[in-house]
Amino acid sequence: MTTLVILAAGLGSRFGSDKQLEDIHNGNALFDYGIYDAIEAGFDNVVLIIRHEIDDLARQHLQNRFPGVPISYVYQDDFNPKGIERKKPWGTGHAMLCVKEVVKNPFLIINADDYYGKEGFKLMYNALNSGKEKTFYSGGYLLKNTLSENGTVSRGICEVDDNHHLLSINEATKLRKINDTTAVDEATGIEYPLNTFVSMNFWGFTHDVLDIAERYFTDFVIENKNDPKAEFYIPLVVQHAIKDYGYKLEVLPNHDTWFGMTYREDLAMVQTEMQKLIDRGCYPDRF
Repeated sequence: MTTLVILAAGLGSRFGSDKQLEDIHNGNALFDYGIYDAIEAGFDNVVLIIRHEIDDLARQHLQNRFPGVPISYVYQDDFNPKGIERKKPWGTGHAMLCVKEVVKNPFLIINADDYYGKEGFKLMYNALNSGKEKTFYSGGYLLKNTLSENGTVSRGICEVDDNHHLLSINEATKLRKINDTTAVDEATGIEYPLNTFVSMNFWGFTHDVLDIAERYFTDFVIENKNDPKAEFYIPLVVQHAIKDYGYKLEVLPNHDTWFGMTYREDLAMVQTEMQKLIDRGCYPDRF
């Protein structure tokens, strides 16, 4: 078995609503296209990470959409650390931890509000079933193909060697294009070439990543319990696995265009791009 896990518990604060269920085309949400591409590539079941407050909407949306494909639901708010009051979810790494008892096989984890293209799913399915030991995977996207015209974005900046093995990954939280060759992280002032590989939360893991994440998250909560905005990101777990446990992370470059919805203003662009793909016959009009 190979599982698609979808991160759909975010609050959508910059977007202004629960963007994971936004109508992109004829009632389809953006993550429907990811499910379709994953099934086409060979993935055979889906786990959706959501909040209780959107449970009914999510189940209603997916009912009868992908017949024969098992779809499970886990709730990030069920796994919040005890005794700490905060509204903001604890981040992508914490969300991933929520599937520890549900997913025991290799899995791909993606954002609900991003479009990744078909090639990435095929590459990831093959990689996850290649039998390589102590190896995790990330989809390789170029920074220039992942920026928004409507504001800053957060990306995992990847440094790789000649074999596309990750050397380091750092979260840049306020990236903006400043010219034809460069983007800047406004949070730090650091500049990055536009041909830099970035992680778009398109991660391939075996179950052992969840054991590593669990140990690391316990320390993270102790250190950050008084910070209501601290987030436990998947790249932190990856760095920890490489540095302390001897894992490799292989970046899988692909040629597809990524696009997503960070801001409300991104919606029209996403709808236009999806219409082009539907017109080309890449997807049915409705799932």
